[in-house]
Amino acid sequence: MNINTGMKMFLREEVTTDNAAKTLGSGSLMVYGTPAMLLLVEKTAVALLEGKLDEGMTTVGTRLDMEHLSASPVGCEICCEVELTAIDRRKLTFAVKVMDPAGLIGKGIHERFIVDSAKFQEKANHKFD
Repeated sequence: MNINTGMKMFLREEVTTDNAAKTLGSGSLMVYGTPAMLLLVEKTAVALLEGKLDEGMTTVGTRLDMEHLSASPVGCEICCEVELTAIDRRKLTFAVKVMDPAGLIGKGIHERFIVDSAKFQEKANHKFD
């Protein structure tokens, strides 16, 4: 495993009709939807960890505590920054900032757990057996 606190990753996306609150069903306006923001946070954390975990390992999201502070209109560019702030055995904690050109639009904490891919999938597949 090759991860350390302080590591950062940035991902960007444009606000489109596809990720607007009205389209996603999370509101009635054509602004960046909170579900889209949450997905971008998870994608950014996953991207930070890409290629850095031991073979056969992956992470699963277990906590996402975000504040959506400001609306962003269609056509606006969104930038998500995650920083790995804590490693507690298999629990990874990230500080999150989401911005548009006018400034901060979201902030919070995201947690992921390192799991064995095969074992985790097998357990999920047999959850109702």
